[in-house]
Amino acid sequence: MSIRIKLALIISIAMAAATAATAGAFLSLQYASLRQAQEEKIRLWKANIANIASESMLAHDPLMLLDYLQGLRHYQEFLRLRLDAGDGWQDVGKTEASLTAGSARIETLSVPAPVEGKGGRSSSPQSAASKHQAVSVEIWLSRTALDAGLREARTELERNLRIAAGGVTLAWLLLCFPLGWTMTRRILRIETVLHEIGAGRAEARVAITGSDEVARLAQGVNDMADQLQELDQLKKTFVASVTHELRSPLGAIESQVKTLLADTERLSPEGRENLQRIMNNANRLGHFVTNLLDMAKIERGKLDYAPRPMNLSELVENTVLFFQPKSAEGRITLEEDIAQGVNLCADPDLVAHVLTNLISNALKFTHPGGRVRVELKQKAGGAECSVTDSGVGIPPEGLARIFQPFERVKNPLRATGVGLGLAISKSIMDMHGGNISAQSKIGRGSRFCFFLPDTPTPVTTNAFPNDHDASAPPQAHDDARPS
Repeated sequence: MSIRIKLALIISIAMAAATAATAGAFLSLQYASLRQAQEEKIRLWKANIANIASESMLAHDPLMLLDYLQGLRHYQEFLRLRLDAGDGWQDVGKTEASLTAGSARIETLSVPAPVEGKGGRSSSPQSAASKHQAVSVEIWLSRTALDAGLREARTELERNLRIAAGGVTLAWLLLCFPLGWTMTRRILRIETVLHEIGAGRAEARVAITGSDEVARLAQGVNDMADQLQELDQLKKTFVASVTHELRSPLGAIESQVKTLLADTERLSPEGRENLQRIMNNANRLGHFVTNLLDMAKIERGKLDYAPRPMNLSELVENTVLFFQPKSAEGRITLEEDIAQGVNLCADPDLVAHVLTNLISNALKFTHPGGRVRVELKQKAGGAECSVTDSGVGIPPEGLARIFQPFERVKNPLRATGVGLGLAISKSIMDMHGGNISAQSKIGRGSRFCFFLPDTPTPVTTNAFPNDHDASAPPQAHDDARPS
């Protein structure tokens, strides 16, 4: 799961928790308000009854209070109303016989007799008491109805709160992912640049914005990239210089050994054998230096690259013909299946380098009595050439990295090599806009295949015209496949 999604989920969960906590506190306060409102409603009923009772006594009209109490019986909250006007308790309206005090909330209020004043009213309490009696009213309120009212109010409140909370949660969900993208996009930029640097593009840099920890991290990545680019440049310069300087002494050694070998009269058989061993090792070192120099040129973008129209069928035939003596020497059958008239635009010397490397490897890793088959086919948009052998094969863990420089895989034939040939071949195919791949099974052989497009992709390298003849036999490179 990406950090962007994680951050969005964390924000969503945090906001959902905050919304739930706020809703819980709000509900608790509203429940208290509902109970308080219910108590206020009961208080108002009692105050109204007291006022009506006072008015009834002042007007000497007891029916006024009775009518009011009778009207209250229509409300479901009132189970029973009792009145004591001085001659004992009497029920107002019809009352169920099975009614018990446990199912009701009983409220009792006593209304004192009013005091008469001016205008025919006596100011003496004793006189008022002789004319009026205090009135008592007993109210039986239904607990079921009161609780039902509270529940109905709570249900409505909770429904409205759920709608509001759902809207808020949906809004946060819609905002969290853009917010997460905004907060993580700089980290994702750093991740992209790190991938580019890991892929070999040391010139990649992070655009620095802000002055927080992420900005300091981006600056650290840029500083690291600068140092890596500097070290990479030093490495390339060192390799190019060393390989170039090694060519002169190697050439002198090979020349001197050839001169000594030409003097057959002065050499003993043991001396000739020693000189031949020196020549073989000098050739191996020369091949290694040549491959290393080619790799350095590719990395520096200075490998000679001159694509032009060419006959690929003719080049493949000449290459196979060149390796026939070596295959016969190793008692390996070298077969060919070459489509004729395959023409395209490519650098013939570089293509010959790739094919030479693949055939040389196939012969090197095939037991005597085995087979190597070279095929060339016309494909849509280009041509495909493959080299298949019945050799020792490559294990799966090695197959994934054989195109990397200096990668070598152990083999039962103990064939030697430095692991540069396939890396150079892949770079050459990349320059042409083509590709190269490998398939292999242990003990059953390998198949290397490369595809060349009709028109190569332009590559920004220092390309110099190359006047070599495409039909000339290529130089064999005894390296390439990891050993």
